[in-house]
Amino acid sequence: MTVSTITFEFGSHGDAAEADTRSLAAWLNDDEDLSGSARLRMLPPARGEQGGLAEAVEIADAVGPVLEAVISGAAVWLVQRARSRRVALKVTRPDGTSVELSAADPQDAAEVQRQLRTFLDPGSADRG
Repeated sequence: MTVSTITFEFGSHGDAAEADTRSLAAWLNDDEDLSGSARLRMLPPARGEQGGLAEAVEIADAVGPVLEAVISGAAVWLVQRARSRRVALKVTRPDGTSVELSAADPQDAAEVQRQLRTFLDPGSADRG
């Protein structure tokens, strides 16, 4: 059985990237359609450290209503974060293809959501 996973990684470094990663995972897991679907991909701890860093958010088997919840949830989260600073992220589809997106302010919301939907669910343009 093949598991198809969507991955979100952040362009920031260190503590900022980990904070964004943990925040997005928590945001998506709080959605009733996604509850528990988002998991953290961890880097092993560096020598002398007690824990690893969260480097990415992974969502397995995001199809149908789950995919729509991922797209909407990630777009809303990005807009909330963009109220205070620019946020850049890389989204990777199950086939390994990725796209880099960013929001500099909340007005970027509709465009980011459109780009996510087109990238993650290319057939949505045919239905819309």
